[in-house]
Amino acid sequence: MLIGAGERLLDEAVSYAKVREQFGRAIGEFQALKHQLSDVRVALTFARPLVWNATRELGTETGERAVSAAKVAASGAAALAARASLQVHGAIGYTSEHPLRIWLGLAHALPTVWGTPAHHRARIARAILPDYAV
Repeated sequence: MLIGAGERLLDEAVSYAKVREQFGRAIGEFQALKHQLSDVRVALTFARPLVWNATRELGTETGERAVSAAKVAASGAAALAARASLQVHGAIGYTSEHPLRIWLGLAHALPTVWGTPAHHRARIARAILPDYAV
């Protein structure tokens, strides 16, 4: 769900960047915005294989670590997508009339479901370093 929400947020941001104008140009032409959106694409692209691996590893001895790695990566990617999309949309993204609000809510609520990212990072650390005390 986090990857899907992140993808939707990225799609909304890219679409809006093509039509919103600032200083007589579409904001999608600005290099800083391109970099921000490409960082989101990279984060989502790196998180997706971790999610696939977690589904494959379920029930094995490395399953918990794989699930935690996927959760941390997907949460981070979705949060990055939410920040970038809100930056592109500006204040309109906060309004209840705009559909972006739904996806922003998901991107902020889902990381805490079934364990916070901090919980999952600690679980990864315990799996890698058995003497790690949390």
